Amino acid sequence: MVTRIATYFQNQTNLRNLQTANEGLALTSYQVTSGNTGRRLADTAESSNQIVSLRDVLARTDVYQSNITTATNRLNSAENALAGMVDLLSEAASVATLGRNENSASTRQSLAPKVQAIADTFYNLFKTKFEGSYIFSGQDGDDEPVSGAPTATAFPGLPLASTWYNGDATPPTVSTGPGSSLQYGVAGNEQAFMELKAGLEALWYGMQNNSLSDIDSAVAALDSARQNLAVVQGRIGGQINTLEQINTRHDAQKQFLGEQLDGLEKVDVAEALTRFSQQQATMEASMLIITRVNQLSLLDYLR
Repeated sequence: MVTRIATYFQNQTNLRNLQTANEGLALTSYQVTSGNTGRRLADTAESSNQIVSLRDVLARTDVYQSNITTATNRLNSAENALAGMVDLLSEAASVATLGRNENSASTRQSLAPKVQAIADTFYNLFKTKFEGSYIFSGQDGDDEPVSGAPTATAFPGLPLASTWYNGDATPPTVSTGPGSSLQYGVAGNEQAFMELKAGLEALWYGMQNNSLSDIDSAVAALDSARQNLAVVQGRIGGQINTLEQINTRHDAQKQFLGEQLDGLEKVDVAEALTRFSQQQATMEASMLIITRVNQLSLLDYLR
């Protein structure tokens, strides 16, 4: 009777050892094949809080970088539109020079459609959209910055008004990091845009109505617009550079955090193989002991 009880408890102990060895062997096998320390956080309980924290920071960094990418693409769209406007200024200057040097009213009138086409193109560029939002309408990207089409209009005089502008006076803001944001882009009430609109429409009017005073006023406005557009372009370029620098810092942080996470989640395969061999030997030994104990009989104890 005592022998049966002792054998029973020994079996239970060996079975528990076998189960523990089997679980360890299964985990080590997973580590060897996957390169990860655990199949779930419970397998890495000692560092689970740190792992969760690192993953959270990486996820939030991805969001910030997505924001930065969207803002950068929007700025690139604005940069292209501004470059198109600069090209229009060169075309307008050529037409204005030709019209100013002509003494024939009919010749000037023949140039009016060319100026109208330039003004139409400016309106189209000014109404450029990015992902369904008007890039020159500030934070309120749903409303187009200017309504309708351009019209031949006498030069309104200085200072120029922006009552025609339908957008928001405040540019949009992008979240670039924890507690950090950047206002970017330009609103359509910039002086350069007011000068472009007034200058092109006055040039059109001057050609159409043989008004040298409007042509001269238009040329002065467009010359000023060229200088102010260069300032706006420089500001956009600076914002793009700033966002790229912030994005580069995020890349460096992600690399560092990724290395920290790998140190917690990844396993040394050579070390895991050694541990696997040891655990396999332990399990085989436990199985052998169980087999031998179960084969014992009363005769073994009487010998």
